[in-house]
Amino acid sequence: MPTRRAQLDFIDSNRRFVHPDGLYRADVVFVPLEDGDRCEALRKMGKSVVTVDLNPLSRTARAATITVVDNLVRAMPLLVERVGELSDARPARLRQIAARYDNRKVLADAVRCIRGGAR
Repeated sequence: MPTRRAQLDFIDSNRRFVHPDGLYRADVVFVPLEDGDRCEALRKMGKSVVTVDLNPLSRTARAATITVVDNLVRAMPLLVERVGELSDARPARLRQIAARYDNRKVLADAVRCIRGGAR
């Protein structure tokens, strides 16, 4: 359960209270639904944030480290499958994948696609 002992910085609402061994301690956090305040706070605290958001222009999508622009119900099975495929990958390979990822480009491509442009 969230506790007053573990509070996210940079957020004033009651959503700042988190579990001390969960969000507070994590290096990488999955924020599955739009939560711009929390996403921004987690990023300011130096955490990596992965999110799924239909809107590539939302605060959550723009603040996240990795944004999957899609419907959560459709994206989750694909995300779980991809994570499974990478579960045996060497750390150097995972670092390489992460270093090449460009969230701004992904969001720009999504906007272009939504507007009817080529992928």
